[in-house]
Amino acid sequence: MRCFARCVFNLFILFLILAGVSVAIGRQLTGWLSRSDDPKEADAIIVLGSQPIRALEGAELYRRGFAKRVYLTVPRRLKSLVALEREGVPIPWFDEAGRTILIKQGVPPEAIGLIGKDLRSTYSEALATKALLGGTAKRIIVTTSPPHVNRARMIFADALPGVEVLAIGDPNEEFPRDWWNDPDVARYVVSEVVQTLFYLAGGRFP
Repeated sequence: MRCFARCVFNLFILFLILAGVSVAIGRQLTGWLSRSDDPKEADAIIVLGSQPIRALEGAELYRRGFAKRVYLTVPRRLKSLVALEREGVPIPWFDEAGRTILIKQGVPPEAIGLIGKDLRSTYSEALATKALLGGTAKRIIVTTSPPHVNRARMIFADALPGVEVLAIGDPNEEFPRDWWNDPDVARYVVSEVVQTLFYLAGGRFP
């Protein structure tokens, strides 16, 4: 009985150690995915789809004088939203809602632009940005969700050589340190890790 109790105790200690290591790794992953750059004066602010709330950070950066132009990428509409529209339930998509937010936050309509159309991925957003600004911009600010910051920076920097890319996480989108306790955030983090590995292996979604 004493040996059994000792074994159970040792297993319990091992479990606590492994749990502590997992928590430490998880928190390190939080910092790696979401490390934002310090904003500097740039030629343009790029707000990536598809969460319109990111336009709030785009507007904040504009008001602070970091750029005179704010661009919204135009992602492909989700099939579920297209189906709702066919049923007579119109839902404003990212570029429409984002533009409304920017204007309400004080960004003049003439300072707002769109990038691309029906974009399917961060890679396609980067290519569309290159087509529009690659020949003129020296520095751009890209704002996106916190878990997406590192991958967005990597993809935009690769797509726009010679352009300094500053990536900033939107503070309006929650990214808790203990992200594994939130199933929605956990799914997002796992997806980001997989997509980052896919990109580093040479995978691209045009």
